[in-house]
Amino acid sequence: MKKFMTSLATLALLTSAVPAFAQEGQQTPVTTASTQYSSSTILSISPNEDEKYEDVFQDIGVKFNYIPGVDRYKWVRYNITDGYEDMTGTSYTTISKIYSFRIGKLYRLTAYAVDSNNRILAVSDPVEIRGEKGWDTVINFWLK
Repeated sequence: MKKFMTSLATLALLTSAVPAFAQEGQQTPVTTASTQYSSSTILSISPNEDEKYEDVFQDIGVKFNYIPGVDRYKWVRYNITDGYEDMTGTSYTTISKIYSFRIGKLYRLTAYAVDSNNRILAVSDPVEIRGEKGWDTVINFWLK
């Protein structure tokens, strides 16, 4: 029942969200990193001047199972260690990458299959992962 309520709450949150460009009075610029296949909103997470990116962050590959009728796959990353949602992203293919997991922090990821009308077709179970230095990690999301 708890899993159902969590999924329902997440569904309500995703379907009620208004894109940043559609909100009136939007004054804060949003930094977006994108590649040919995916995009993600990134908050200020840059390393200090004396730190190298690979010593502070880990990038993680993700794979999604194919869902008939899907337009794109969305994911939400929640920083459990600090207690806030820190990144979301979209992929138009079944393989993508999520960037900038801070080494030592614990995160929860949830993925969604979305159709062209922004309806959620399938949801994955949440996956918890800790940023670890030197690991080449791939998460396989099973959307159902």
